[in-house]
Amino acid sequence: MNEVNKKIVSSNSVKFDKYEITELNNGIRVISEYLPHFRSISLGFWIPTGSRNEDKSISGISHLIEHLIFKGTQKRNYRDIAIEFDLMGAEFNAFTDKENCCIYADFIDTHLGNCMELLFDILMNPSFKTEHIKTEKKVIFEEIKMVDENPSDNIMNYFYEVVLDGHPLSLPILGTKNSLKEIKKSAILKYFKKEFDISTVVISAAGNIRHRDLIDEIKKHTDRIEYKKQTGNFLMKKPISNGSVRNIHSNKTSSVHMCFGGLGCSRGSKDKYPLSLFTNLLGGSISSRLFQKIREEEGLAYSIFSSNIQYHDTGIIIIYSASSPKNTEKILELIKDEITDIRSHGVKDIELERSRENLKGNIVLGVEDISSRMFRLGKGLLFDKKVLTIDEILKKIDKIKQNDLNRIANKYFEPDKMSLVTLGKLKKGGLS
Repeated sequence: MNEVNKKIVSSNSVKFDKYEITELNNGIRVISEYLPHFRSISLGFWIPTGSRNEDKSISGISHLIEHLIFKGTQKRNYRDIAIEFDLMGAEFNAFTDKENCCIYADFIDTHLGNCMELLFDILMNPSFKTEHIKTEKKVIFEEIKMVDENPSDNIMNYFYEVVLDGHPLSLPILGTKNSLKEIKKSAILKYFKKEFDISTVVISAAGNIRHRDLIDEIKKHTDRIEYKKQTGNFLMKKPISNGSVRNIHSNKTSSVHMCFGGLGCSRGSKDKYPLSLFTNLLGGSISSRLFQKIREEEGLAYSIFSSNIQYHDTGIIIIYSASSPKNTEKILELIKDEITDIRSHGVKDIELERSRENLKGNIVLGVEDISSRMFRLGKGLLFDKKVLTIDEILKKIDKIKQNDLNRIANKYFEPDKMSLVTLGKLKKGGLS
């Protein structure tokens, strides 16, 4: 089998920021970074399906399948899989997100062939036995219970429901107890066949592996796979802005967890990097406005931060705090005050430069091990069709000016149009 679209991307100014990309004739895309100073390899299979591919009747099915593929294949049971990974000294895992699933392993470079065969078997030949489905549903019920009992996680589900109401991204990754109970084996088989098509997969690797050797190993398991025209795994659906929504939830915790925010930008938007820099300046570091004002000066909350997440067709902005009930209203007032101050007077030169260097540092330090490099490459190629080098990203951040951040503040941070979700015991009457 021949491969097409092979290219090498490199940067002269950032050490080791060099990778190669190949698209095989069957549609599988491969990206790798050769790091000869390592004796290990991080290998990941990225599948373009997640909770946004679902509807309420099968909510949580992608995550359930992620669990089930490790329970056995046509020729291995779950114990065989665990033993083989251990024999390679490998660390293996998987996760499901809103727009993707990933199975991956880190292992000694001498075990490339064995690990590749095992991962292909897990992903292409799962057994989906009825007893395993029953067992893994019970495991996920416990996982849901853990989220329910952790308000800092649970409030995010409520926040997504409010801000993205009616959009597929509003569905929880784990699903619900009711939706999982109703998922039948037939639905699992149908969904797996449609959404976990191996020809849509991106395979990423980083470490002591040459790209040519990686391609050769992949071909051993994919020669019989036929190319299928990709129609796109997501129907682009721009969410409807619900304006300012207040959603107050009670639970037994003594603290109140609060999310304040709204819609952000998509992954392909020109606002991607300016918005990330703005949320860093507002509440993304210990020198940020919200951290300094609310935690350091006023002592009102232990946890306070702002962040943003981008998806294919939209994004979400979150300002989060956790505090005692008596402080919640004051914290919300101070958050609005800081946003209003920026919208009225703009950002200062000194805080722009401080936040710029902090964000750049986070990006560089975030790819200092092979697993994080593999994640960056795989996710980047899966979603963006190309992967910027670290140097290219840093240059984009360096080009951001005060006017860009002032525009972001006025476009995305209008307090009267931002939504509020709280979880905890507020005083009678809630927030004014």
